[in-house]
Amino acid sequence: MQTSNKSLYDVIIIGAGINGCTSAYFLHKAGLKVALVDKKGVASGGSGAAGAFISPKISKEGILKEIMETAHLEALKFYTEFFPEYTLQKPLLHISKTSEEGGILKSFKNETLLNLTQLDENTEVLLSDEAKNAESICFSKGAVVDAQGVCHALVKGIDFYKHEVQSLHYEENIWNVGNLRASHVVLSIGAYPKIIPLPYLTLRGIWGHRIDIQTSTVLPTILHHYVSISPTSQENIMAIGATHNVHYTPSESEPYNVEEGRRELLEKASRTVNLKNVKIIRDYAGLRSGSNDYIPLLGSLVDAQATLNLHPQLQYGRSVASSEFVNYPNVTMINGSGGYGFVLAPYLASRLRDYLVNKESLDERLSPARFFARWIKRKK
Repeated sequence: MQTSNKSLYDVIIIGAGINGCTSAYFLHKAGLKVALVDKKGVASGGSGAAGAFISPKISKEGILKEIMETAHLEALKFYTEFFPEYTLQKPLLHISKTSEEGGILKSFKNETLLNLTQLDENTEVLLSDEAKNAESICFSKGAVVDAQGVCHALVKGIDFYKHEVQSLHYEENIWNVGNLRASHVVLSIGAYPKIIPLPYLTLRGIWGHRIDIQTSTVLPTILHHYVSISPTSQENIMAIGATHNVHYTPSESEPYNVEEGRRELLEKASRTVNLKNVKIIRDYAGLRSGSNDYIPLLGSLVDAQATLNLHPQLQYGRSVASSEFVNYPNVTMINGSGGYGFVLAPYLASRLRDYLVNKESLDERLSPARFFARWIKRKK
């Protein structure tokens, strides 16, 4: 990383996936001096490989359903209004894979505030019998985003540094990241190794694979079934993906088998729709991160050792209010979005902006501190 020893920023964001890029965009627009740092480049990991479908999550009543419905609407507005050249808006058809999922989908239909529509006849004739007979729901508005294109557009005009951050140093109210200095650090490093000690926080690595294909089939709707299938802004090009595998992380001894991944994606797609004259154009693959309770992370980070030193009674089963935990100063994490990174990013980043710029409180339900409290209970 080549820069002056006196490069002082308001915020340094570590990690240039969709969360990092969207955070940089909102903070930069709010007038802060922002630096974005990533060891490989913008959208070089899981975000660059994402299908980037802007779709709601079909779930039961609760925090996640509430957050996802709001995030879905905010994401649709954000991408179509500010990045229309990277956004293709289409109706969205979600088809259940199992009878259990069909039951959840039925309940969702009755409770959702999102606008629904009837299935388009031109889409229906393309569906397999299995897909036609399964429980489904059709949203009037969905979208697919050019993942790499929008990430690069988000950070246009923002200082970017290609650098692998292995540690942080805090001195005199300033964080030092290599030769960069800032009052505040935002960590959006996904499922990769943490750069400050967080023994209580484990993120699920979620491997994703997407393929772009050329096909003579014309699909007027975005489909979610066994995999996601979507038209793109390029004529005769469709995107299929991403296969999520929460038990796999590639390594030198076990590299990812691209050919096998392609076969899996095409086989699953064929269970939904008959695609004709298919030619694979390109592959994208990468690792994303999800929280263990499926709720995204946005908030301060507890310094576990400092908190235990201050409150040793925690180790003996006594409770301490989360407001009494010791946090790392001026550090915020934005992470754990799983396969909904492009849906959640505008929602999370706009609230991060409100927190840092307008001093508004963050939603405690998203706080990483919830995992510290659970970790302490397991240690008793």
